[in-house]
Amino acid sequence: MSPTAFKDQYTTFLSTLNNAYDLCQIIRATRRFGSAPTPNFDAFQSYTLTAKQTLAYTFTSQRSACGSRFDVGDTIARTELDHAVRSLLAIQSKLSAIAYGHERSGGFQALLYQLQTLEADVLAAFSGLKYRLEITRDEPKLKPKSILKKTGRSDEVVIGIAKLDAYTSHMKNSWVETEVDGEVFYVNVFDGKRKQWERPKDAFVMLLPRNEKPKPALKRRSTWEKDLERERAGEETEV
Repeated sequence: MSPTAFKDQYTTFLSTLNNAYDLCQIIRATRRFGSAPTPNFDAFQSYTLTAKQTLAYTFTSQRSACGSRFDVGDTIARTELDHAVRSLLAIQSKLSAIAYGHERSGGFQALLYQLQTLEADVLAAFSGLKYRLEITRDEPKLKPKSILKKTGRSDEVVIGIAKLDAYTSHMKNSWVETEVDGEVFYVNVFDGKRKQWERPKDAFVMLLPRNEKPKPALKRRSTWEKDLERERAGEETEV
């Protein structure tokens, strides 16, 4: 495996964001929007740059904290980022079809929502990877020597089932505080797809650094409110 496997996926994601912005430029130049305002299209194009800057800053910061191990990632992080890259490539494909006249323009509000969701997923993958690397780094200091048994190979150890179960249970009950667009939510370390708004009770939570902790959002819309808004927007003619 490449020593920069995770970093390569991240670079591909940023490159695809650049392609999406360039395709928006082509759409703007070739599709005659006329004098009508294009808020959804403008917001989507602008967010491609915003997402790129946010992800670049976060990756650099967490890579500095974790070192070169962050470049290779782990199975969980690489799987999550691979899914995000594939989803972003699908968005790029739709933009290309619009830019070159194979598909009518429109649907940019839905594309914006998809892009914001992908950005949140990638940020969660970064946070989860950093947490797991820190746990792995500190684990040898906390693990009693009595639970390890050397095997025939010098680079292998056997861990007792009870210790493994305890470690797995700890991972399932561990969460990482993540912030996107001023809103804070929590991502499970064991299963990156588990996310929730409320801070988990009776669990280990890795909080954001004090100087990075965002101010609480004034109002958080529930999932059903967002879905209702999207349904209403779908009834209107989008640009």
